[in-house]
Amino acid sequence: MFLVTNVYKHKTKEKRTRKLKVYQPFLRCKNDLKRIQVKTYPYPFELDEAEVFEMQQFSLLCKREDIRVNELLKAASNEDYPLTPEFGRYSIDYPDVFFVNITKDIIFFVYDDRGCEVIAREADQIRPLYERYYDWVEEVDRKRIERGLGERGIKN
Repeated sequence: MFLVTNVYKHKTKEKRTRKLKVYQPFLRCKNDLKRIQVKTYPYPFELDEAEVFEMQQFSLLCKREDIRVNELLKAASNEDYPLTPEFGRYSIDYPDVFFVNITKDIIFFVYDDRGCEVIAREADQIRPLYERYYDWVEEVDRKRIERGLGERGIKN
């Protein structure tokens, strides 16, 4: 799997890459820090001043057992609260952290304490998950999700 982190920052206020508090506290082997890849991209969201911001994307190819997953999920959930663990504060937003299962082509993203997104290349890969946790899904999101899952219908 890949552990991917997107950090959104101001281009001129922060020239150098800041030390992320996403990897070091949550990796079981600190030597894995040397294998982190980083790329810089244009800011991906609509914003009046988007040209003055950028996104840095950090990624690490690893195994699930290489990561303290529970603590990492807690930190992602603590985005809006001064609780620990946390990722630290960055210039314009809390980092987004994605678990990318490259075997099953599934992405898991906890956006904060309110929920998560599970994204797959093929709807059939996540349909059972949706059916199992149907009651957890907000009513306002169900129609959009079911359209994405396709015509086969949902068993609940």
